[in-house]
Amino acid sequence: MSRLTLNREQAARCVFGSALIIIAYRWLTHSLVHQWQQPTLFETDYDYTYWAYQCSRFAGFFVQNKAGAILFDLLLLVSTAWCCADKGRQRLPVLFCAIWWSLYGLGYNSYVCHHTDAIVGMMVLPYAFLARSEKGFRLSWDLFRYFCLYLYTDAFVYKAFVNGNLFWLPAGVELIKTNQSHYMLQNPGTAWSAIYRFFITHEGLSYGCFAAAVLGQGCMAVGFFTRRFDRWLFLIPILFHTVTFLFIDVNFYELLVLNFTLLPIRDRAALRDPVHLPVIPQ
Repeated sequence: MSRLTLNREQAARCVFGSALIIIAYRWLTHSLVHQWQQPTLFETDYDYTYWAYQCSRFAGFFVQNKAGAILFDLLLLVSTAWCCADKGRQRLPVLFCAIWWSLYGLGYNSYVCHHTDAIVGMMVLPYAFLARSEKGFRLSWDLFRYFCLYLYTDAFVYKAFVNGNLFWLPAGVELIKTNQSHYMLQNPGTAWSAIYRFFITHEGLSYGCFAAAVLGQGCMAVGFFTRRFDRWLFLIPILFHTVTFLFIDVNFYELLVLNFTLLPIRDRAALRDPVHLPVIPQ
């Protein structure tokens, strides 16, 4: 596999371009703030960050007010598009965009009463572009690389050693039955229903696929010790989220924005001079 590289401007285009795609997806799925229908009830079993969000009365204007909700979404779209077009060069628009994505994530998780991990990448990654120097940006980018590795490694530890699903043979079958039973009931004659029935009736194969997916998450821990395999680690979340989307109806594709941190960063001068390519040491 060829070694893909990014410089700071390309990384900004990737991140904020992905953010625009996320906005379009969330508009199509009625998940933008102005589409929430001004909710009043919110989840209370969260940490102090969410309570600070609620006590700030920010939600009172931008969520529970129709005009404020429309304004919030417009500012989110405009700031994201600005940062994408400007390649994240101006720190003030980047800061505004980063804060706005963080507020969107806090509001969305509060009012859907569920901590949706998929949006966390866009809640944190824009802050990397606030660094003034190239060295500062590389350090920030590297920090979020470790955060990306942590997310998948922690998921592996939880499934393997906390709730023990990795060692439960019916895990694969139960996941398909729990999440796809409604689809199979309403679409019994489709090819996907036949595929689901096949895996449900072959418990060992279902468990093998489930175990492979969980162990794939565990493989992300390798990135804590070396960058040598980042090009392969880059593929694991893509495969993992594709399988979970197809078989258990869980769409975490938005989290893949963190995948860009697994690509090595080089400055523009280095890219113009292939003889001298300064990179973060392995």
